[in-house]
Amino acid sequence: MYSGTSLRFRLGMGMGVMLVMTVMVVTIFAILEFRETMFDILDQSLQSQVAAVEATMLTTETPITAVSEIRSLFGDREGKKNPVYRVWLEGKRDSFDISSHEQWPLDWSAEETEPPASGDQKFINVIRDGERPYRLIWSRSEISGDDADTTADFNIVVANYSGEINGEIFEFVKVALYIGGIVLLSSMLFALGLLGWGLKPVKEMTQRMNDITGKNLDQLSPVNAKSPAELEPFVRSWDEMIERLALALKQQRRFTGDASHELRTPLAVAKSTLQAARSRSRTAAEYEKAIDQSLEDLGRLEDLTEQLLTLTRLDDIQEAGNQEEIPLQELVADVCRQYFLLAEAHAVELKWRVEEAVIKGDPEQIKRLLGNLIENAIKHGPEGGKVEVSMQAGKEAVKILVHDEGGGIAEEETRLIFDRFYRVKQARDRASGGAGLGLAIAREIARRHGGEITVTSGPSSGTEFIVTLPLLTVDR
Repeated sequence: MYSGTSLRFRLGMGMGVMLVMTVMVVTIFAILEFRETMFDILDQSLQSQVAAVEATMLTTETPITAVSEIRSLFGDREGKKNPVYRVWLEGKRDSFDISSHEQWPLDWSAEETEPPASGDQKFINVIRDGERPYRLIWSRSEISGDDADTTADFNIVVANYSGEINGEIFEFVKVALYIGGIVLLSSMLFALGLLGWGLKPVKEMTQRMNDITGKNLDQLSPVNAKSPAELEPFVRSWDEMIERLALALKQQRRFTGDASHELRTPLAVAKSTLQAARSRSRTAAEYEKAIDQSLEDLGRLEDLTEQLLTLTRLDDIQEAGNQEEIPLQELVADVCRQYFLLAEAHAVELKWRVEEAVIKGDPEQIKRLLGNLIENAIKHGPEGGKVEVSMQAGKEAVKILVHDEGGGIAEEETRLIFDRFYRVKQARDRASGGAGLGLAIAREIARRHGGEITVTSGPSSGTEFIVTLPLLTVDR
């Protein structure tokens, strides 16, 4: 039972998180930019006021006129949020000093403020009465005194109320959140719809999977070729998997049918022989003959059952069983000696030539592989012919060649000869006792040992099976 969340939900949540983070980052940058812009405007206003004071001082002829001009410039509304200012000349007796009716702005800051250098300006954020923020500019410029050798610093301090900036920023944040929320909701709805459209091929494939049964695997058509490019590897793998499953199921059905037929034949023959012997009284020799025939059929049945069990065991493992180092030259010679009497019984000359080579694998399985090939060559080669077993050791692999003088395998059948229950046309008579499993077993054993088997056959060259196995070491 599946309890995980859907892919659409996961992708939707992921896109939602990305959108939220994007909106947050954009909003933060917008707020910072807006705040900086507002303070830039305020600073430009303060600089303009300082420039106006400086221009007034330069164009007026008397201090009284200057005081009047400056007061008219800033206004004289005490207690309002109008600019707070002070203009004074330091370092001279009877220095010029004019200010608004409010307390000197520099006293509003909790920390002592260092004056700017002569000829420079300085911006300062100050607090009035603990809560009312002001932005302040302090400008100092050097002017000549009454004597040519004396100078004095002319100071201008102007403070404007900056609390409105925070209010503007707050309003901007509210608008940004409203717009961001609308954009986020709309984007998520659009993303969900887009995901639904994008995942439509996956939904179609899911429905197609649900329609699959063991009876229609070979009838399924390939997935729609209009699938998204990102899904093409999956779709291609899916089609290949269906083809392999269909082929495996077809082979399994064929295997089951062939196995049933092969098992039924000796059973039917043995049963009919015993029934015929029991139908009437017979001589002891006739009973013995019937028993011998039945035992022969049961022996074929036993051999077939053993071969089926061997194939089943090979199908259940991915590699050779008992892994050990095998001196291959000794093993090949031992197997050839075991089949020497069988070769004599078929009037076949069995020869072998070995080389020193070591492989890693299961000795019993390798013996079974070679035995099947040698037995196949003896039984299906011509009487009076030769069967030669040889070895060729290379740098990385060793080849074992089993050659007989029969050339009865057609070229189109060499691709099928290792299939289970397959027998070449000339060898389909059951007098040989074969069921078409020996070569299939040999190929499975070779593959479990990292090797392979190939076959060549021709009327003039005979038939040769070549087993290639990877070497562990090579001793020459």
